[in-house]
Amino acid sequence: MNTQESTIEPQTAATNNGDIYRRIVTTFASVKMTIALMTLIATSVLIGAWCPQEAQSGQEKIIETFGEQMALNLIQWGIADIFHSPFFLALIGLLTLNMVACSFQRVFPKIRSLKHPMPFIGSTEIGRLPFTETAKVEPSAVKTVIKMLRKQGYVVRIESGGSGAATGAALNGGERLTGEFGKFGRLAATVTHIGLLTLLVGVTITSWTGFNGFKPIRLGGDLSFKDSEHSKLWIGKLPEWRVHVDDTKRIDYPTGEAKQWYSDLTVLSATGKKLASHQISVNDPLSYDGVDVYQSSWGLDKVSISFNGSKRELQLQQMGKRYAAFLPLDETTVFIFSLKNQVEPLRLFAKRPEWEAPRLLAQIAPGQSTNLGAVKLKYEGAIPITGLQYKSDPGLPITYIAFGFIMLGVMLAAVPHRHVWSTYDPRENLLSIGGRSVKAKVGFERSMKKLVETLRSEHGIGSDRISEITDDEQLQVASNWTPTNTAPNAARIASGSNSTAGSASANNIDSAQNQEHKEPVAAHAKKETEVST
Repeated sequence: MNTQESTIEPQTAATNNGDIYRRIVTTFASVKMTIALMTLIATSVLIGAWCPQEAQSGQEKIIETFGEQMALNLIQWGIADIFHSPFFLALIGLLTLNMVACSFQRVFPKIRSLKHPMPFIGSTEIGRLPFTETAKVEPSAVKTVIKMLRKQGYVVRIESGGSGAATGAALNGGERLTGEFGKFGRLAATVTHIGLLTLLVGVTITSWTGFNGFKPIRLGGDLSFKDSEHSKLWIGKLPEWRVHVDDTKRIDYPTGEAKQWYSDLTVLSATGKKLASHQISVNDPLSYDGVDVYQSSWGLDKVSISFNGSKRELQLQQMGKRYAAFLPLDETTVFIFSLKNQVEPLRLFAKRPEWEAPRLLAQIAPGQSTNLGAVKLKYEGAIPITGLQYKSDPGLPITYIAFGFIMLGVMLAAVPHRHVWSTYDPRENLLSIGGRSVKAKVGFERSMKKLVETLRSEHGIGSDRISEITDDEQLQVASNWTPTNTAPNAARIASGSNSTAGSASANNIDSAQNQEHKEPVAAHAKKETEVST
């Protein structure tokens, strides 16, 4: 008794563990969970699009958009960097588990069905299919069916001999065949799920090991990655090399609008060794050691002016298409330095309260000077600033592979999966053919009707044989045909006159002629009905 109990207990424990495992898998494979996670992720993406992200735009943009206090709150709550927040990473992780569970429970098992061939069925089962036709044809029609199906890309299997109509077997040595087209189109869902899983893997790798950021760097300054933005749960490593800005400029159209921004960058090691160099512009980044540096913005930061040989840098403010710097001389007088770019002359204005508008004092080209009383003022030049955006995306190659799988899955989904069954009974010369198509049903029915018409025209027997004459010829015959006048014969019979063998023969000939004229018309009408159907 104790031995039986000890045997039952492990079995019960194993059963309970299996039930728990199935419940966990079922929970994570829930479609409701997928919808909930996708909704939360979509909401997070919309919030990220509404709020400028600190990694792409910098804190200045957030403060400019929402004000200082609101911007600080958004940064503190993690909304200004929502794609690196633990909440968003948790959503991505849960969605990954959900997709894995769903794939292994519902999608991947369908691959096994590809190994199973189509079963052979009989004429009774064929008659229940969405499309079905029967025709009395010669035995050679079976070879025509096989040839036409293979020409259309079907994989055809043939079974010859056997008996047993009730069980769906071939009749009295007849033949059965199956044709399948687009079998691999059934892999569309599986391939698409593989692509989605691969995409989530790439996103997860980037979230946990990648980084990005935005920094405005003045001419001659360095870009380092110490203050880069990344997720709070981060396991990556920041590079020790830095990027030096050798030169930066703006090219304008003749109208004065910005045409392109350029920055000459040099990659320097921690010891100052030159590692690489590249002139970047919009859509032409510097790529080095898995990090891409983009030209994101451009502007003038300061203007350099010397007063009697003493240099001074004044902060510029963008005012429309121009930049301006202000230098108070006393409580009532202000110098205004206005410039458009690095090439055009600097305009010097003075403003006093009693003047309605600022007055132009001088225009000074870069490197030139002018005298204002005892002061020699020289325009040294404008100091530009370039906005550099950078990112490290280690999961990008995996993301490209994922999109390849997704595109392949979409293309496979467009392949119609079609089945065709056919049986031939040599005892009655009866061919039964039918099939179904999950997609493109109209095209499938047209191809099947064309196949049946070909069989009837080439191998038809009796009433199922379609005449070889053209439709116009059949209509001409039908229009010229009129019933043979049999009234004299009927009168002779009614009057009791003796019918000779000749008159009986004439009657038989008339009936045969009537039948000969009717058969093409009936065949034509039947053909027209089939075409209209």
